[in-house]
This record gives sequence, structure tokens and C-alpha cells, in this order.
Amino acid sequence: MNHKHIIIVLLSICFSCSPVKKINENVISGEYDKAISKTIDQLKRTKNKKKKDQYKLILKDVFSKSVIKSQNKISSLKKDKNPEFYYEIYLEYQKLIDRQNKLMNISSNNLKFNFKNYDNDHIEFRYKTSNYYMELSKSLISKDDRLDYRNAYEYLIIIESINPNYLETRTLINLCLLRGKDHILLNVLNESNSVIYKELQKDILNINGYDLNSKWKSFHTAKDNYLGKTDFYIDLAFKAFIISPERILEKENTKKKNIKDGYTYQLDNNGNVMSDSLGNDIKIDKIVEISGKTKEYSQSKSAKVIAEVRYYDNKNNLIEKFPLESEFWFRNIFLEFTGDKRVLNKKDKRLLKGGFLPFPPDDILLFNNSENIKQKLKNIIYNSGF
Repeated sequence: MNHKHIIIVLLSICFSCSPVKKINENVISGEYDKAISKTIDQLKRTKNKKKKDQYKLILKDVFSKSVIKSQNKISSLKKDKNPEFYYEIYLEYQKLIDRQNKLMNISSNNLKFNFKNYDNDHIEFRYKTSNYYMELSKSLISKDDRLDYRNAYEYLIIIESINPNYLETRTLINLCLLRGKDHILLNVLNESNSVIYKELQKDILNINGYDLNSKWKSFHTAKDNYLGKTDFYIDLAFKAFIISPERILEKENTKKKNIKDGYTYQLDNNGNVMSDSLGNDIKIDKIVEISGKTKEYSQSKSAKVIAEVRYYDNKNNLIEKFPLESEFWFRNIFLEFTGDKRVLNKKDKRLLKGGFLPFPPDDILLFNNSENIKQKLKNIIYNSGF
């Protein structure tokens, strides 16, 4: 059955049926494994015998096509006799095995597949890949360069994934992780005309609070007593600390509102209470205007930090610098009121519960910038590409 026949079979089931259309699309684009998975799913779902038989026919044909595709790829790669293709050949044999395992569970007397044993070929190229990548890794490691250690690591991780604990793979992986890592020293400098608050400096130098360390980057500070080599330096230089004056703003406002305040009776021209059609007295809402005066107090004070982040190499050459600013505000709003409280809205009532708060000292305001400074520093480090 050729490629066109597959499509015809699919169309004969139900062209407008979404699952079948998707299977058809996968077949046309050569994505046979996706087509197999979707067909198996539909085969399990459908209760209709005719459709089941048609899905079985599709499955057998798609499986046959997938095997031919994999075998052709393997044959082509083997002809080159290039060790660079060992891993690709191994993966293709893995696909053949995985595909058969998937279909083995649904194989039956009326649904048979032409399975083959690929174990020997699979094992052969697992070891060919492992040996070749081991040679490449050792060659890169011998150069004793950070980037080469990282490249060697990628080869070794592949070996570990297909051939766990092969020869000295794990030892070499740990070696690459150790020697391929950049060690970066973080310094905090005060280049302002103010005294830097110790708690702020201490918190910023708490590397553990940043979650900065990664596979290839390890951060240190002077207090860590790190004695190894340093590849890069990051200086966080504080340029200025700006504390605003303590401000209290007052704003008065008169509030008025019409509300229902009881009722009166509707009278006729003779002064008698009028009745409705049911004989009930007619009542009229009594509307009155209420008022009150609010005095809103707004307290504010801010602390702004202006800094600069500078990157240096291990020869103290400036690589790049970035501005960093952070500002923290203390704000408190509350009300005083005289008059009829029924004129107040929900927000007014909430503010009325508040009161004057002591202004925080300068060092507390500055310290409250700490988390924001650390987050901005972290973003600069992550986004700078170093």
C-alpha cells in the first residue's frame, strides 16, 4: 500500500473527523511515531468494529513506513563511517525498539506486526558512542580550559544517560563541574558621601538569599573566606542615599448626602390621610440632607538608593556597567471627622479607624530597599550574559 492509499483509507473512515485528520497530517509530514500514538489511542477508544479494523490497517501500514524510514536513515549514516553519527544511529535503534514495545501490548492474532530484534545493534552503537564521546571528553579536558570542560561535560552526560557509570564517566563529570565553573566575587562599595548602614550591607552580601549559584557559576563574598581563583568581579557601588523630608499633608472636605429618614403620610386637600386601592395608608419617604466634614492626613517619607553594578575580569579590566536604583516609600493616610457618620463611604470608614504613625528612621527605610536591590542585581546578573 503506497502513501496515497494510506490517505484514502484515512479519508474513508471520516474525513471530517478531527482525530483522523490529525493522523492523516502526521502521515503526510512523515511524523510516523505521532501517527502511531494517535492511532493506538483511537483504536482503544472506538467501539465500532468496522472502524477498529480500519484503524488496525492504518497502524500496520504506518508502522511499516516508520521502520523503512528508520532503516534508511541508519543505512545512510553508516555509509559515511563518521563516528560523529554514532549517537544518532544509536537513537534511531532506540526508536525502533521503543516503537515495537509500544505496539507489543496491542498485538494480537488479528493484528500482527513484523517485529525484529535490534538488541545487538543497539548495544554495539551504545558502546561506540560511549567510547567515541569518552575520547572527545578526555581530549577537551586535557586543554584545561573552562569552556572545554563545559563541552566535555555535555558529552559525558550523554554517556551517563545511555551507559550509566561507564568507566570513569562520573568522576570526569564531577571534574568538569568543578573546573568548568566561573567563580565570581561580589563586593559592596560605598562611593556616596553618606555612611552605608551595616544591616543593609550585611543583607546584600548574604549570597544565600539570592539563589544566584548555578551549574557554571559560583558566587562568593569577602566574608566567605574563599581562597580559590576568581574569574570575575562584580562591584555593587552605592553612589547616593537620598532621604526625603517627613511630610504631613492635610486636606479638608465637606460631604453631603440625601438619605431616607422615615416617612410621612400623603394627605388630600382636606388634610386627611389618603388610602390606596387596597385601603392602606399611602406613605411617602421622608428625604433629608445630611453632612459632615473630613480632614484627611497623609504622611509620607521615602528612601532612595542610587547605585551602579560593574563587571570586571580577573585582570581588573572593566567589562560592563549597569545603573541600579531603588526607592521605598512609607505612606499612611487617616481621617478625622465631624458630623453625621451616615455620610461616609466604606473607604472613609476604613481610614477613620487609622491614626498617626511614627515616621520610620532613615536606616529602616533604607533597609527596606534591600530586597528590591537584590532582585534588581539578580536580574542584571542573569540578563547580562556573563
